[in-house]
Amino acid sequence: MEGDLDQVSFDFHLRTHLVLGAGSALGLGGRIRETRYRRVGLVLDPAVEQSPYVQRILAGLRDPSPGEVRTWVYDIRGEPDYDSLDRVIPIFRDRDGGPGVDCFVGIGGGSVLDFAKGLATLSTNPGKAIQYRGFPEGLAPPLPVIAIPTTAGTGSEVTFNAVFIDRREQRKLGINSLQNFPALAILDPNLIVTCPTPVLVSSGIDSLVHAVESFAARGSNPLTRIFAREAFGRTYPALSRALDHPGHLALLSDLQLGAYMAGISLMNSGSGPAGALSYPLGVRFKVPHGLAGGVFLPSLVRHNVERGFDYSPLYDAVRGCGSPLDRDRRSRDFADLIGDLARSLGIPEDLGAFGVTGQNAGPLLRDIETLGRAFAQNPVEFTVDDGKRIVRSMIAGNTEG
Repeated sequence: MEGDLDQVSFDFHLRTHLVLGAGSALGLGGRIRETRYRRVGLVLDPAVEQSPYVQRILAGLRDPSPGEVRTWVYDIRGEPDYDSLDRVIPIFRDRDGGPGVDCFVGIGGGSVLDFAKGLATLSTNPGKAIQYRGFPEGLAPPLPVIAIPTTAGTGSEVTFNAVFIDRREQRKLGINSLQNFPALAILDPNLIVTCPTPVLVSSGIDSLVHAVESFAARGSNPLTRIFAREAFGRTYPALSRALDHPGHLALLSDLQLGAYMAGISLMNSGSGPAGALSYPLGVRFKVPHGLAGGVFLPSLVRHNVERGFDYSPLYDAVRGCGSPLDRDRRSRDFADLIGDLARSLGIPEDLGAFGVTGQNAGPLLRDIETLGRAFAQNPVEFTVDDGKRIVRSMIAGNTEG
């Protein structure tokens, strides 16, 4: 694949300064004091607010203080929406409506980091959040964002994407702009030591989806495949072992770095059907994003392998390059690896686990009809009918759609 370029030219974006290592987040206050930022907007995940380690990070941020720290604790159940951005942004504005902070710090999961990026955009761009949905053009540069993830999977700490839901249309659209890269990402494995198992699984499988689909995407290129292979090579074995070795900092660091690199690959190559199918499942049935994508990944990989796509480089990333098996066999074995891992992590194979039935699946199936452009990123043909077929195969009973 590497010697057979589908594209003779491509764009590649990477604009985020990375700091990785156990204890690295404790230096947050010092890093901010070294900058011109004196008024900090803090978006904090309630799941870690009372963590002793997070309290140490915040103590270093506030004492000696760089200036004012305005804090909002994320209070949204599930993934954020545009209306919530409009509700919260006044906290971070001055009386005259201008920015009341110089930068944002997000400490939390992917939704918290996305929310910090959304607030940073609204701080410098007037009007309602909904008007910036999708891929807006002509945005004023947002305020700088420092992203400190407490999960390992979304890649929000390195990407320009920020996911938000339009509640009226029941669609995920986001605020996605090349202006929106975090300025700094701090990956500290101490922050995910206490991550609940379901969150660790959902975020880890999200990273795996990003790596696998961005490797295969039609928009992939030699650089994105390097990041995707390395991301998969770190995430797959770490995720396989992390649940049996809780608190193992080296494994957690691999999950963090794997998610970071998968995010780099994803934003530069595009995603695929598993990621696309996760959106309506998440919106309609409140399934966490990572888990929703992981549900569909085994079927998607099997679909691609049966139509001749070569996953052998990803197989080699975890099984070594000395395999005597030919490429086709390695690709088929790769599909088995994905399916086996999903089962070992307890990822449902039946959408009934999320409340999807033959009687209520109609809106979900109709949503799939809007995903044609996302499906077109797949390396082999994947149609709306293919998407519906996979979903139907995972629902007990007959469905109409």
